Amino acid sequence: MATPILSQPQGQSTTISQFDLARYATLANQIDALKAEQSTLQEQLIAALSNGTEVEAGVRSASLKACERRSVAWKAVVIRLKGSGYVSQVLSHTKPKTYTKLVVR
Repeated sequence: MATPILSQPQGQSTTISQFDLARYATLANQIDALKAEQSTLQEQLIAALSNGTEVEAGVRSASLKACERRSVAWKAVVIRLKGSGYVSQVLSHTKPKTYTKLVVR
């Protein structure tokens, strides 16, 4: 069963408790630790599969999939083809998008 994150209903104007902030920070730290552990395990599994190690029979399977992707520096291409004035004009007419990020320390 999921535990409610906020100790007060969301519709009410109230203070955010130190418990909620501590819980958020704890969960974020746990997620970071799990992601680091997952990354290490992923590297080990890729290395093993690359060396021809077989996967034990069972419900799960594992294989390597290679993908190619090209990353073109489009801004540099446009500057070369159209000039920096054109790039400045395009950027000045492009509305920025605002992102909100919660920072708890």
